Amino acid sequence: MVPSNFIRTPNLILRGLSPEDATTDYLTWLNDPDVLRFRGPKAFPSSMESLRAYLDSVGSKGDLMLAICLQDTGRHIGNITLNSILWVHRSAELSMMIGAKDVWGRGYAKESIQAICKHGFDNMGLNRIWAESPNPAFNAAVKSLGWKLEGTKRKAFLLDGELVNVECSAILKSEFVPLPKYNLP
Repeated sequence: MVPSNFIRTPNLILRGLSPEDATTDYLTWLNDPDVLRFRGPKAFPSSMESLRAYLDSVGSKGDLMLAICLQDTGRHIGNITLNSILWVHRSAELSMMIGAKDVWGRGYAKESIQAICKHGFDNMGLNRIWAESPNPAFNAAVKSLGWKLEGTKRKAFLLDGELVNVECSAILKSEFVPLPKYNLP
């Protein structure tokens, strides 16, 4: 079980996801076309039952799955995960979702990415964290954090009726520089 105040940043708390996170807000994110625009499972509606089943299974997956919460209010605004962890190769995939649309554009995604990368490199022994996304905002965020573009999956994602490219990016431990404005421990 991941502690309730697992990682703190100036604006956020990253804590373990729990069954108590099965809220109507979270369910709304999972059925919102704007939130799901750049995510794969957007064609199938989510129910409270499926959300609860997902949250009940979190501990058994072997991934580091964290809720992104505002530090001042504790409000759950999204999730960030290190998944597909290959311990022998010291590599993991990063995935995330900021579901609360009213906080989009405030830098919380970048702050979360910085925090989980620092934890992955310093505490988990990872050497490489990677992600792939068709989302231009996500791709710009990781690029601004020093991630390198490793390749492009051409016409690999259906977006608004058109096949678009998916960018594949990564950062190595030797390339990671914690930004001072995030004041990470």
